[in-house]
Amino acid sequence: MHIEIDSGAKEWIALKGNELTVKTIEVKACCAPGVQDLVAVPGKPKKITSFYEFTIDDVSIYVQKSIRGKEKLILKLSGFSLLKSISAKLQ
Repeated sequence: MHIEIDSGAKEWIALKGNELTVKTIEVKACCAPGVQDLVAVPGKPKKITSFYEFTIDDVSIYVQKSIRGKEKLILKLSGFSLLKSISAKLQ
């Protein structure tokens, strides 16, 4: 898996402890099929055996094993001030 991360995201992750977890989250609805999306949260996952670890410039990125490994993962900083977060997208 190729991981592309912008400089703003690297700086934000460094402020949060140099660890980022990327995992899938599924939203289920009663009348429609479930939707699966990626979420990136600061920190190390609780169950580390379910994740691959990648290190980029002293930043540890944990990617859930169920996410396909042949695609490119793009991590970007979004938001402003106290509302900043990392957006994760497969390409």
